[in-house]
Amino acid sequence: MKSVSNKSPYPVDGRSPDWSEPTTTTFVPTAVQLERARSLKRFNLWTVYVPLGVVGTAVLALLIYLLIIAIWPPYEDTHLFLSGIADIILILFMLPVVLIFGLLLVGIIGGGIYWRKSRKESDAPALQKQYGRLRLLLWKVDQKLSGLYRQMDQLMPKVAGPVIRYNAFLAYANTWLEHLQQQLKRHEAE
Repeated sequence: MKSVSNKSPYPVDGRSPDWSEPTTTTFVPTAVQLERARSLKRFNLWTVYVPLGVVGTAVLALLIYLLIIAIWPPYEDTHLFLSGIADIILILFMLPVVLIFGLLLVGIIGGGIYWRKSRKESDAPALQKQYGRLRLLLWKVDQKLSGLYRQMDQLMPKVAGPVIRYNAFLAYANTWLEHLQQQLKRHEAE
């Protein structure tokens, strides 16, 4: 019977002789790499951070200025100017929303055209081909509502009859009590 040996094919320590110990030395960049890093920092500073800082500061200053003249207007026409600025800002912020909903509308119209074309090519029932799904659906809703109206027309007289009789009795009782009070006042006056 052959037995499986647990011996490793590697030397006594169990590691391959080609494997080397990991080096603990730190990486030292070259002068060219350090120059590229300084160049990148300089580029980012002058083409990204400084322009963003200038624009951000200008926008913040403009907003503070607009807030100050909105609270303490120097001229009578200042409110008209602020209204125009607010309109421009509103229009600029609404443009992406308009574009998104415009694309959505185009998608819906395109989907409707595709649906109509695929419906004409399908084996739909004759009424559906002749009148369309939406019209048939609206006709079904109309039939349900007509049935509901007929049931309400039958039920309302049954509900309204007792209410009308109760109100008529209250009106009769109030009139009778008023007439009785008038008789008592006339009798006391005599």
